[in-house]
Amino acid sequence: MNMKLVVLLAAVVFTAGFVSLSARTWTRASDGAKIEGAFVRMKDAGTIYVARTGGATIELSLESLSAEDQNFIKEKAATPTVEVTGEMEIPKGETEVELSGVHLCCGGCEEGVQRAVAGIEDLEIDTSRSSITLKGKSGKEVQTAIDAIAAAGFYGMSNNQAVTFKQETASEESTDSVTVSNVHLCCGKCVRSIDAVISSVEGATKHDAEKNSKSFTITGENFKPGDVLAALHAEGMNGKVK
Repeated sequence: MNMKLVVLLAAVVFTAGFVSLSARTWTRASDGAKIEGAFVRMKDAGTIYVARTGGATIELSLESLSAEDQNFIKEKAATPTVEVTGEMEIPKGETEVELSGVHLCCGGCEEGVQRAVAGIEDLEIDTSRSSITLKGKSGKEVQTAIDAIAAAGFYGMSNNQAVTFKQETASEESTDSVTVSNVHLCCGKCVRSIDAVISSVEGATKHDAEKNSKSFTITGENFKPGDVLAALHAEGMNGKVK
């Protein structure tokens, strides 16, 4: 892959944090297979996360995509309007936001989201296994709801850059153990998502998460807490990683 493209993509993604590009049809170069979804962020120099239509977030190798798709990402990354260099103004009028890629594997997850936003006035919410739709009399109510959903252990992609999940960080210093807390783990499927986190973080080897765990430990050798947080986000989950 062209190194200038790699550097440009990395610079934009890590400057902007959680960058939402438009949904599109991606084409696999090897056989022409089509994938519907929206670019989320870079995992590394050669891999991107894509939130598929339906909610699941997957990894795609940039080299596996068509030249057209790679040029699309390059052009979007080079467009100044894609960058979020500061806080955008929250809408003052009626606001509706769709959150995709959120981990909603069961009714318990949906109930967790509903409990998180209970009590927020002038808010309408609709949840499904694929997305969350929030509607408020202004962006303020919707942003409050998103903050509450994040605090409850969920994460996703907003279709509104001004009303979205806040950028979070964790240490980039390598370690052999981290404690993860505040992740929503209501069932076995939730716990299996932590298995997916482990498999996607280089150096991480095991965890002791269980159903309804308030916190758990991830161990391994020379892995970064920041990579763990990014992997959680890719699974539609949120938490504190220390």
